[in-house]
Amino acid sequence: MSRQIIRPLAGYNLKLTANYSWLLSAALLAAVPFFMEPVLMDRNLAARLGELLISFLGLIVFPHLGLMENGGIFEVIYPKRTRHHPVFLFRWLLTSLYTFLAIVLLFSWLHVRGADFELWSMTGGTVITAIAMGTAGMTAALLIGNSSAGYIVGFAWYLLDFTTKGRFTGHFYLFGLLKSGWDNDKWLLAALSLVLAVFCACWLPRRRLD
Repeated sequence: MSRQIIRPLAGYNLKLTANYSWLLSAALLAAVPFFMEPVLMDRNLAARLGELLISFLGLIVFPHLGLMENGGIFEVIYPKRTRHHPVFLFRWLLTSLYTFLAIVLLFSWLHVRGADFELWSMTGGTVITAIAMGTAGMTAALLIGNSSAGYIVGFAWYLLDFTTKGRFTGHFYLFGLLKSGWDNDKWLLAALSLVLAVFCACWLPRRRLD
């Protein structure tokens, strides 16, 4: 694919992906510092902030990717000459990058202002939790054909792990940072997110518009 095609295609999909959900999530993150006192924050408080609150960023920005626009993502992808797989994955990666940058900025600000925690392990763990929940919601929205189902499924996972402390999800427990510092189970969550994203990209041709 030539550069003349890639650049406008990337810009077009950026405008489609960066919709109101990005603005809403940015506004919510910008409000967090007004309710926190960084100098009083230790690792446990930072973990609770990240895993239990900031991770909701994923539920805000990911599920709509499964059914973009009123008629679904297929209106945008199928008329194009480019294959839908890389376009869908580009949108997922773009949203993941936004999630990473937004959370990095927030935790970096807290760290600079005196919060006592390991910046990159806390940031990485929170980012993976957000992406995992959001990608699960995106997958549900695509399979069921309803964006509300995506938000419900993602929140159901959150609620299950919050109430059972990972009794049923095992190595895919969302809130590992609450138990200890960084552990390798976070990589399993990251791998699951990638697998679900690839699955969604492959599932798109099976869907048809009414």
